[in-house]
Amino acid sequence: MLVMMLLCSVLANGAVLGLLLWEIRKNRSEYKGWMEEKARVKFVVYCSVMIFIAVGLTVFVYSFYRENTFFFTLKRAVLLALLWPVAYTDYFTFRIPNLFIIGGLGGRAAVLGAEIVFAREQLPRVLLGEAVAGGVLFLAAGLCAVVVKNSIGGGDLKLFLVMGLYLGLQGTWGAVFFSLLVSFVTAVFLLVTGRATRKDAIPFGPSLMIGTYLAIFLTGM
Repeated sequence: MLVMMLLCSVLANGAVLGLLLWEIRKNRSEYKGWMEEKARVKFVVYCSVMIFIAVGLTVFVYSFYRENTFFFTLKRAVLLALLWPVAYTDYFTFRIPNLFIIGGLGGRAAVLGAEIVFAREQLPRVLLGEAVAGGVLFLAAGLCAVVVKNSIGGGDLKLFLVMGLYLGLQGTWGAVFFSLLVSFVTAVFLLVTGRATRKDAIPFGPSLMIGTYLAIFLTGM
């Protein structure tokens, strides 16, 4: 089963890498200087490192947190794969393309198909928790976007919904807590060093990636 999990994680990361390359090709002007040789080298390094981390973290979680089921960990593996391209696009363009939202929903649908075949007994309870988590995250993020200007974008709203469908109630709160903590530390650092002002928008995707990775690593959620 460990080999199967490793294979699924590699395939998921390969799929989202393809989505990222498609997004960059389609919107080259938004990715500043991507065509330059140095930028391409950094891109290759970033993708290689993040794929290694995502696959390695998946294997670690599946091996260390033995109480987690195969499909429980598989959903986290797909989410780990999805978040690093999201962080890249959000960092450069301040937006999360619908391509990744659709890809995330497609990945969840694929896992759901396997769950229907192999884990049907537990499925109603699991789906209820994921639907509630996705709805709560979406509504909470929407309220935050209304109350605090430039805090949450439309892409973040949709991504929160997708995250809820992967993590369920069990994993959502840890991911959100660590993501907000990372975002707060990042914002303070940028303000103190003068790299940003209070009026500047700060992309949330990188913080969401780091926070979710930390939550999965520390809690196995």
